[in-house]
Amino acid sequence: MIKMGQVRTYAGATGADLHIDMPVTGFTLGYRPRGLIAPDVYPLVQVTNQGGLYYVWNRAEWLRVPNTQRAPATEAKKIGLKVSSDTYYCLNYALRADLPYEDISNADAQIQLRESAAGRIVDGLSQDWENRLATTLTTTTNVGSAVDLTAAGQYRWNDHINGQPVEDFFVGKESIRQVTGYDPNLWLFSGHAWARFARHPDVIKYIRGAGDNVGGGSVTQQQVANAFELEKVLVGKGIKNTGDEDAPGTYADIWSTSAILLYVARNPSIMSATHGMTFWWQPEGFPGRLATERRRDDNIKAEIVETHTFQNEKVTAPELGYLIVGA
Repeated sequence: MIKMGQVRTYAGATGADLHIDMPVTGFTLGYRPRGLIAPDVYPLVQVTNQGGLYYVWNRAEWLRVPNTQRAPATEAKKIGLKVSSDTYYCLNYALRADLPYEDISNADAQIQLRESAAGRIVDGLSQDWENRLATTLTTTTNVGSAVDLTAAGQYRWNDHINGQPVEDFFVGKESIRQVTGYDPNLWLFSGHAWARFARHPDVIKYIRGAGDNVGGGSVTQQQVANAFELEKVLVGKGIKNTGDEDAPGTYADIWSTSAILLYVARNPSIMSATHGMTFWWQPEGFPGRLATERRRDDNIKAEIVETHTFQNEKVTAPELGYLIVGA
């Protein structure tokens, strides 16, 4: 029996002997995806059918200058109204997580198993959307023109002597304007490309003025948008693990080394041009664009959390895009 004031000793005791492991309240370590921009690139357009047509006015016809002079006692000249069509189809993208009843019963409160599963599913759908769109926009057939800065005679943006990021912008801008009459309103950078662009002395000098690029520094997305007369500058900083499941992670930029100039209509309507749109469809029984359901399956003794979305990221006018690869 230990008397008051007596000190008890624990010969050879370790921290593990004196402490029963308990989870830290309110904290779990996890890596939610960051820097995803897909929802901000193309406007979301809800459609009433899973698939269908949309009309495309003939660009060459609309940009041809008509002779409008009319001689007395003659009819006005007729102009063409050529129209074609293209298609969309909203594919079903879905993920599920099976939560065994045993795991639900055993899980510590901090795990928030149901909420964590739902969050991981939505994150997975968002990552897949980002990756699909990045693949689409970095494919040369989906833009009007492209340049590879790793090619002979070109210079990458980490070359502060020969690299020409400002000139590369204006070449791309003019490439779009010369075939459409539109200036790009959106510049999308991968995290890799932005890190090089924002610190390039030519960019800093162009935005801040001569003499203000001494000693390095960088510029902000808003400064670039203002200086280059753009509505928005986006930086896709998301990364992806390209390794096999259960293997050590192999990580890469989702948007690779690219920078992409686009003209995108924020609210596309009749007679509007846009590089692309994200069509989405809400079928019967699916509440919202992201529809999540929870159900019990006694056959496998698990609670199932499942989320669906139906959408199609559609390039509608490739000529309104310019791709810079290898920045």
